Amino acid sequence: MRHHHRTRAAALCAALVAPALFAAAPPALAGTYLEHEAVLPNPADLSKSIKQVLHSWQDGRRFKRESPLRGEVVIIDLDKKAVFGVNESRKTYWKLSTDRYQRLALMSLIVMGVQLGLDGNPIVPDPMFAATGKEALIDERWHAQEMKITAALPPGVATSIWVSRDVTLPLTQLVSQMRVSLADPKGDAYETLFRQWGALPGYPVQNVTTVQTPNGLVTTSETLLTFREMAMPAGTFEVPKGFALVTDPLTELEQRMAAGGGAPAGIGAPLKPPPPPPPPPKGASK
Repeated sequence: MRHHHRTRAAALCAALVAPALFAAAPPALAGTYLEHEAVLPNPADLSKSIKQVLHSWQDGRRFKRESPLRGEVVIIDLDKKAVFGVNESRKTYWKLSTDRYQRLALMSLIVMGVQLGLDGNPIVPDPMFAATGKEALIDERWHAQEMKITAALPPGVATSIWVSRDVTLPLTQLVSQMRVSLADPKGDAYETLFRQWGALPGYPVQNVTTVQTPNGLVTTSETLLTFREMAMPAGTFEVPKGFALVTDPLTELEQRMAAGGGAPAGIGAPLKPPPPPPPPPKGASK
């Protein structure tokens, strides 16, 4: 049961967070617009895939990224200490504090071999990457080499990062992007994580994760298509006026865990199972 809940929680987190970890980061004095092609499993039929171009925008401590599996755009604003999920079609949005959002963001690191301790903090492997010696031309333009995640992953999961020196963005900016995507976490474990990403022999242009399931192999990938520096239009990182506030995904997850009577490993106190029902009053029929 715990494994089942943990899988659902990781899937939710991946939909919200994981793609952002591989996006390019902005120069200090300019915003950056990016496009990635994502290949995702079809929720209705995992044997089939969905291709979608994802757009993202970043300006300093603000980040906006499409989350296709939920049909939302996620906005992270570190200065406001808030994360928003905007659904244009329903004209709704949810809101989380950056502290609560970190609980979801942490789970996205599972596919990179990061484990979650019982206290909710990450356990980061070192080393995390190993060069396989394989080379490929990604998207017919990025000359790249494969770096394999060597840390222990969940059973049936494998992740590769293809990196290229053809991309002109510095890795220091990648690390800056990761910090924002994870809601600016603090601590030695995170510094170990960021140090290893900053030491990659090229910029990530594609990530591929495969998961062996009872119904076959499921593959997700994300490939860098283009990026450009630009001034961000006013309102880029704002929730549109008139949108209705709805329940955030972490609260939804907590409610499902409570209804199911279990909590996923590694989350800890925030997702406790519900207390046992009170005893019946004296004299009540059994």
